[in-house]
Amino acid sequence: MAQGKYRSDIDGLRAVAVIAVLLHHLDTRLLSGGFVGVDIFFVISGFLITSQVYSEVKRNAFSLKGFYQRRINRIVPALVTVLLATTILGAFILSPVDLIRLNVSALLSLLGVSNVYIWIKYGNYFAADASEAPLLHTWSLGIEEQFYLIWPLFIVLLYRLAPRYVLPVLAIGVIAAIGVSEYATGVFATAAYYLLPTRFFELMLGGVLGIYLHQPRVIGRLVAHGMALAGFLLIGFSLFALTPDSTFPGINALIPCLGAALLILAGSGDTRSRLLTSRPMVFIGLISYSLYLWHWPLIAYLSYLEIPIDLPVGAMLIAVSITLAWLSWRYVEVPFRRNGATWPFSRVFARRFALPAVGLATLAVLSLQFDGFAQRFSPDVLRLEAMTQQKPSEIRKGCHVTNALYATAPDDSCRLGVKKAALDGIMIGDSFANHFTGMVDLLAKPDNLSIMDYTMDSCPPILGYTVDMSAVYAAHCAERNERAFSLIEHNHYHYVVMAAIWPREAIAKDIVEASIKRAVENSDEVIVILRNQHIEKAASCPIRHLMFGIDHNCSVAQSAIAPYWADIHVKFPQVHFIDPNQVICAAGVCSPMVKGHLLYLDDSHLNEVGSRFIGRTLLDRGYSLLHDPVAAPRTTASIHL
Repeated sequence: MAQGKYRSDIDGLRAVAVIAVLLHHLDTRLLSGGFVGVDIFFVISGFLITSQVYSEVKRNAFSLKGFYQRRINRIVPALVTVLLATTILGAFILSPVDLIRLNVSALLSLLGVSNVYIWIKYGNYFAADASEAPLLHTWSLGIEEQFYLIWPLFIVLLYRLAPRYVLPVLAIGVIAAIGVSEYATGVFATAAYYLLPTRFFELMLGGVLGIYLHQPRVIGRLVAHGMALAGFLLIGFSLFALTPDSTFPGINALIPCLGAALLILAGSGDTRSRLLTSRPMVFIGLISYSLYLWHWPLIAYLSYLEIPIDLPVGAMLIAVSITLAWLSWRYVEVPFRRNGATWPFSRVFARRFALPAVGLATLAVLSLQFDGFAQRFSPDVLRLEAMTQQKPSEIRKGCHVTNALYATAPDDSCRLGVKKAALDGIMIGDSFANHFTGMVDLLAKPDNLSIMDYTMDSCPPILGYTVDMSAVYAAHCAERNERAFSLIEHNHYHYVVMAAIWPREAIAKDIVEASIKRAVENSDEVIVILRNQHIEKAASCPIRHLMFGIDHNCSVAQSAIAPYWADIHVKFPQVHFIDPNQVICAAGVCSPMVKGHLLYLDDSHLNEVGSRFIGRTLLDRGYSLLHDPVAAPRTTASIHL
């Protein structure tokens, strides 16, 4: 392929990528695996930019200044335009905490590290609160910009040291990077989604293809058609077979990446896909970068304002997104790229990068300094938001660990209840156990108990339970649970506290019962904390009600508990149950707000304020970790304390 030759089919492939992302973001049911459009973008970017860099390196014409000047001219103008519009709109819509997050992420988006910030602040890409983050999608720009800080230098160095072995070395590197991604995805699920090391192979794959096609390659018409068909099938499989629950990236990300690579390879000769080269697809491909930038803030703000994206709203959103994308492509992307090519690097850097960065930094600092300009709303908004920032996993960091730290031994400083030398028991479970630690801390004190806090993310204390776990997560959880139950057997604690997002399905009865039996047989008493009620938008609904006067009912009907608990109570009368829903739910209706306290951190987890409020309320009613003031009946509908 002649270097610099325009490939309309690649613009068509860009269209496939951005349409997939757009449909997925509108409604995951439209295209469950549409998020792989980002991975297709990575392959395209790796291919195009590496092709240019490698060509310049071979001609001894490569310049880092020239490379970064092109990147600034290509990426920054449209990005700054969208950041400016998003932050202005956010000043009128977002709560104080959310406005701070927006303005900080705007600065970090420009600096190319928003993926790290988003990972820390939001965690799971598909989490409920992430759907309202207007700049969530800029994580992918961070991946690309970090990649291009490393990649050109690596290509230059490799070409100088071993010019004949560039492709073999890179091919081995791709295989190694895939292995790293697959392993790390199983161990660090959320980090793997957002961070460069586990995405490296995707851009690298495109880069290897770019270097491979630097020399003209003869691809027959029949072979090209076969490659294109295989490419479409791989991408199609990813779009419809993968879901937000799929392990990703890792091997699952390799599927659409290979599909994209095959389509690029198939079109490198004279045979091009009619679909990809059609005028509508090429048009969408040309504006795809701006379309990617514009569509998500619009969706996020609609979600924030609780405006349902039905068919009419969705159609309007698509039309507005495409219009804004065309305008920014026509009047920002194209002219800025053209005139920026004639400027010296210092001028491009100062005007198009440094100046916007200073402006966004000033905005971020002012937001932090003035508490997200909290005076825009009632003081109660700031008070409730402060409660949502009290996160048990951060407060008890080191006591509650991630899956990757499954081998961590109990820390003697991780005590709940009274401070004394003797240890009375241990608390085991997942993130739900962690969010109950404030409650347990208070409930343990009247009985003079000291309880070891030994909890881990996504690992309920159920032996053999692997639902919704990757193979690596399941293995780590199994080892962690075996360690926890071995500690119980070895130390024969007086009390074992077990808490989790207990499965509701009756089919889980046997393994839940077996796990509790093992704890019962090796301790004096077992305390089971039942799961609290899931409430959609539990953390945000009361706050939005204050902000916008939205007359939405934040309460939900109480769900029935798992049917197996009544049987377990009959079989093991020494098991004591604590039901947090006795505070959260009144007369079968559960509310995230009780007596002015916002109890939730997200749709399911409690914040520290809520956990302790439940503990204090139970204490006031005469409960403790061991004592129930009323001998009440247990049924499948509820278990009273």
